[in-house]
Amino acid sequence: MKIKNKLIELGHYRDNELSTLANYKPYMISNGLIFISGQLPMKDNKIIYSGKIELELSIEDSKKAVLLSACNLLNVLCKSIEENELNESNIKVLNIKGYLNTKPSFKNHSILFNEASDIFIDVLGEYYGAHSRSVIGVNSLPLDSPVEIDGIFSILNHDEK
Repeated sequence: MKIKNKLIELGHYRDNELSTLANYKPYMISNGLIFISGQLPMKDNKIIYSGKIELELSIEDSKKAVLLSACNLLNVLCKSIEENELNESNIKVLNIKGYLNTKPSFKNHSILFNEASDIFIDVLGEYYGAHSRSVIGVNSLPLDSPVEIDGIFSILNHDEK
């Protein structure tokens, strides 16, 4: 798998069982779309970065948290491809949403969230990785996470390539 190999090369592949924090699925597939639930900056079911961005967490660590969350989303994508025997060359990211737990005066949401956009393009390539996105500042997130990222991917048919 190209996606898996790229994540391994970058040191971001996780070969874990998919797990969630509550009563929901890590992903759902419907009508040619893969919906991936929000991902936090976690490894081995433990939160790695926590706290409010620019209050309890530096910008540098916040960037690492965004990158880890985005890579976790790509790992769930890998599992969805494997478990459903999908052709990964038909997968394109359509939209990602980022939620950033920030201090009220924080204004650089878009700049910080480029960490996520960049990894999607690095892993999937310019065409398959390009996407629309929203990034929203929030007052709190599960487990005091600084970031949560979810995504929607398309399973393209040959006419759409």
